[in-house]
Amino acid sequence: MTASRRLLLVVVLGILSFASHGQPVSRTTRILVPYAAGGASDTYARLAAQKITEQTGKVFVVENRTGAGGRLSWEAAAKSAPDGATVALIDGTYPMLPGLFDKLPWDVASDLVPVALIAQTPYIIVVSPGIQLKSLRALIADARARPGKLNFGSSGVGSVNHVVTALFLHTAGIDVTHIPYKGMSDASVALQGGQVDMMIAASPTALGSIKGGRAVPLAVSTATRSPAFPEVPTATESGVDYVVTNWFGYGVPKGTPKPVIDTLRNDVLRAMAAPDVRERLAAQGAEPSDFTPEQFAAFLKVETRRWTEVIKSSRIKIDQ
Repeated sequence: MTASRRLLLVVVLGILSFASHGQPVSRTTRILVPYAAGGASDTYARLAAQKITEQTGKVFVVENRTGAGGRLSWEAAAKSAPDGATVALIDGTYPMLPGLFDKLPWDVASDLVPVALIAQTPYIIVVSPGIQLKSLRALIADARARPGKLNFGSSGVGSVNHVVTALFLHTAGIDVTHIPYKGMSDASVALQGGQVDMMIAASPTALGSIKGGRAVPLAVSTATRSPAFPEVPTATESGVDYVVTNWFGYGVPKGTPKPVIDTLRNDVLRAMAAPDVRERLAAQGAEPSDFTPEQFAAFLKVETRRWTEVIKSSRIKIDQ
């Protein structure tokens, strides 16, 4: 055997040995995002991926695969090869799926393995400036005095905004009429124009309207006040035991080797700990998380159980 052939054999065997230990050969990793570019999920998926690339040189490509409320993207990810080449962006909508749909073509509980939370953000209860309500207590008092007269906007029946608002209405004991829109941008425009009275939106979505005076923030949904909105009380401070967060994370197909999962999780932690990233998150009221994959999986189970109960008790139905 010639020296060149011996060298080639050593290189090939080295690559095979490396891959056999659960580490994929260097390649482009695609991140399947279930929503259009520019939204919060897309923004956080790209933020983490870009910082990981900057820190490690690994190549990520974000693929926005929209349709069916995210189900097309998540199904594609769940059915992808478990080799580390495909990552799914999962968010607060994901654990709502079992409550919204009797049958899904993949198992939400097991076919996508949670790896790392990228960020958590509060929801903000906002109202149109035109209704002249300056506090959450005033909103609740008005809704109780006029059942069904106030309305709220969402990004559609069964959307995450619809479901989290249903929980708020139940907790507050009020009746507010639902007006579904095609997306949160449409609902936000309606709120600013006075066609919608109130809305519960993730902080990145509501930030621009609040700063521009086109929406009035009444409360944040987190257990403590948000550093991005320090003057806005929590719902709990206003007398409603309503604690909810919106979140964004990475998942991978079931069967992905543990070393690949651990490496991705560590890459995400390092990326989100970067000072420039933390500054950007803080400006949006978002916070990173140090959940282990096991803690993320336990969190997802609790979220699934919680939202399934809310959806069933609120009789939220989606035409399948």
